[in-house]
Amino acid sequence: MRTSALRLSVVYAAIFAAALLALVFVIYLITARFIDAEVDTAIERDAAGFLEAYARGGVRTLAAELNLRAENWGRTNAVYLLTDEQGFVLAGNLPAWPTMRRVDGAWVDFEIMVQGAGFQSERPVRAMVLEPGSGLRLMVGTDLSERHALGRRFLVAAGAGSLLVTMLALGIGYRQSQRIFARVADVSRSCAEILGGNLSRRLPVAGAEDEFDTLAVEVNALLARLARTTEILRASLHSAAHDLRSPMHRMRLRMERALADPVAGASRETVEVTLQDLDHMQRVLTALLQIAEAESGAVGARPEAVAMDVLLAELVELYQPQAEQQGITLQVLPGAGLQVMGHRQLLAQAVANLIDNALKFTPAGGSVRLAAQVDSGRLVLTVADTGPGIAAGDRGRAVEPFVRLSDTPSRDGAGLGLSLAAAVARLHSGSLRLDDNHPGLLVTLDLPLA
Repeated sequence: MRTSALRLSVVYAAIFAAALLALVFVIYLITARFIDAEVDTAIERDAAGFLEAYARGGVRTLAAELNLRAENWGRTNAVYLLTDEQGFVLAGNLPAWPTMRRVDGAWVDFEIMVQGAGFQSERPVRAMVLEPGSGLRLMVGTDLSERHALGRRFLVAAGAGSLLVTMLALGIGYRQSQRIFARVADVSRSCAEILGGNLSRRLPVAGAEDEFDTLAVEVNALLARLARTTEILRASLHSAAHDLRSPMHRMRLRMERALADPVAGASRETVEVTLQDLDHMQRVLTALLQIAEAESGAVGARPEAVAMDVLLAELVELYQPQAEQQGITLQVLPGAGLQVMGHRQLLAQAVANLIDNALKFTPAGGSVRLAAQVDSGRLVLTVADTGPGIAAGDRGRAVEPFVRLSDTPSRDGAGLGLSLAAAVARLHSGSLRLDDNHPGLLVTLDLPLA
């Protein structure tokens, strides 16, 4: 009874039992009234027959009819009695006029003693009292003992049936509560393991497609995202520590030399190199902050409708001078009126990273092409270059933070561009995919349309 499921089952069983008892009681009342009406109708029919016999032949004919029908006592349980004005019995199957227990006009109720096999029993009788002639009293009734026995049997059967049905309902409720308790226990154990640090653990899905499975699927999706975010942030922090250690070490050495020899150490070259290291550290920290915001969804601004054709045109205009300087053809084929719901700044940063990577690894004389189109109700944005591309086996690692592929030419960067773009795509319920452009790299950013 400590579990809410079992308490709920008991409450439902009690409500069901009460409703069943009420239904049985109503059925009993309707049946009893129907039987009573049938008994009264039979008595009235017999009384009408006796009155007709009296009208046909007087007292003699009436007495003969009564004695004839009295012989059928065991079959019809009928009670007949005809007395004169002094109370003497003229005909019927009663020895004397009985003491009435209840009188309601012509209808009376009383009890009679019947001699059985070595015992006497008191039986209830319902009858009608008539006066067919002067000084005559005619009683026509029926023994109600079988009717009462039938009512008792009905009540016993109804009570036993209600008890059995209630016990069955309690058993089903208990079994269902045990099933629910087992599901909750599985969820509790899984949650305990997850709290203990096992982020790969998931809530069990029984395959029943009930509310527990629906909740488990939703929570498992949340756990998968949390595990992915935790792993990405862990890898980012670990890689950031290694990536920032070198520039910080170089800055420390320069400052130590400047302290040892103020005149030589404070040269303009030393300051410029130190500023470059500081800029690199700032870019890395900014990118890490953006990745953390995108992965956790903790973005301050509310989502808004972003016109991607306008955004692409602005970015191409921004990077056009750099492309011309490197001798690279930069073109855009945006679809008109394409909008997504999201964060404009993060989307712009993600697309800018893709363009920057494409320009960074495309040799002079190559080309970088941007395109946007609608496919199955989603916006598909592609950035294609004619650079060296990425081998199929390395494309999964390429979107991880601080990953620099060994066969990729060394460039200024921290290896966070594709990682940030992938995080922004996940934030907007999209995906980032790397494919072969034959030659070069084809990056596809898939986002839901507004």
